[in-house]
Amino acid sequence: MKNQNITIVVSTNRKNNLTQIVANAYQAAFKTQGFESEIFSLEQLPNHFIESVLYKKSEDKPADFQVIQNLISDTKKFVFIIPEYNGSFPGILKLFVDGLQFPNSFKGKKAALVGISSGTQGSAMAMSHFADILNYVGVHTLALRPRLINIEKNITEKSLTNAEYLSFIDLQAKQLTEF
Repeated sequence: MKNQNITIVVSTNRKNNLTQIVANAYQAAFKTQGFESEIFSLEQLPNHFIESVLYKKSEDKPADFQVIQNLISDTKKFVFIIPEYNGSFPGILKLFVDGLQFPNSFKGKKAALVGISSGTQGSAMAMSHFADILNYVGVHTLALRPRLINIEKNITEKSLTNAEYLSFIDLQAKQLTEF
């Protein structure tokens, strides 16, 4: 397996979320293409994240968050799977970015964005909003941004089953490894 330091970010901390299922499909696509990847879910953020991490200096952040900071610092390429929450992305995703070291956590790195939604917008505005933030912190993003609409209708027994969606995932994973 080839290692490009790819981290797939489940951009929600909601329990039993569908974003994790899409992340698993991305990890499978990378594996099929011969690349290692790691999944990081925002569910893994420490319970005390807001009080102990946000707005603190790096040296004042707790050890359990330093492990997460190291993962992000070591990552060269990201896949952000972004569920649509109220017409944008989950607030925890912005808090997560705000809690990381700036600008070194993301500057000069590369990312792919994919949106998921229960409705028909596919998280288009959420990806646009988050792309603006990524641009600000110095991340280069892929042009291909799949929108996986009506996500619940395309998951069976904890697996993504829509062949077109899986094809987009394979294509975007390939593009990211070549980016």
